[in-house]
Order: sequence, then structure tokens, then C-alpha cells
Amino acid sequence: MSRPALKSKKVIQLRPRRLVADEPASRVAIAVRTHLSLLQGYADIMEGLSPELKREILCVMAEKARELGSALQPFVDQTPAARPAIDDYRRVRERTRQLMMEYRNLLGRLHETVSEAHGHVSGAGGTPS
Repeated sequence: MSRPALKSKKVIQLRPRRLVADEPASRVAIAVRTHLSLLQGYADIMEGLSPELKREILCVMAEKARELGSALQPFVDQTPAARPAIDDYRRVRERTRQLMMEYRNLLGRLHETVSEAHGHVSGAGGTPS
């Protein structure tokens, strides 16, 4: 047996080789993850900013959303019958609003709990009166 043939049996592939046909979909998946992470980050930093800064961030978010749509466009079926009904979009939008409201409430409670915990911790080292 030749030396390269022996060596190849000892090498373990940690990542399976991708098919050439899978490459474009993988690149799009990475791009989608990146765009979604950026959009989430922008949404997180908007809380408590001035209206001018919010407007600027929303403009950037709109551009990222356009890029996201462009990246996904080759995978979208163009036939109107394949699109969900407008009621589905409205239900999803309403559910998203509810979830965001719950998120803000829970985040506020978390901040209060952390503040209270810091108060208890900073007062624990004092002398009893």
C-alpha cells in the first residue's frame, strides 16, 4: 500500500464535505443569520434613544431588511397561490407584538430584580445597628 493511502485511513474528517450544490444555500443561510443578528442587535439598542437616533437606526434596519429579502429572493416561489393569506401575516404580526410586549415587561422586571439584588449585596457587608 502506498504511503498516502495509509495516511488517509488515519485522518478523521471532523466536518462532512459539502456538496457543491449545497454551497449557495449555505452561503445564504450564513447571510440570513448575520442579517437577523444585526437586526436584533439594532432593535435591542434602540430602547431609550432619542427619536433622531431611532430614526437613523430604523433606516439602517430597513437597508438590512432589504438585503435580507434580496438574499432570500431566489428561494421564494413567485406564484400568488404559494403565499400565505394576509390574515396569516396579521396573526403573526399581532403575536410578534404580544411577544415583544412580554419581552419588555420581563426585561424591566429583570432590571428591577438585579437592582434589588445589588442593593442587598452592597448592604450585606455593613455593621448591624
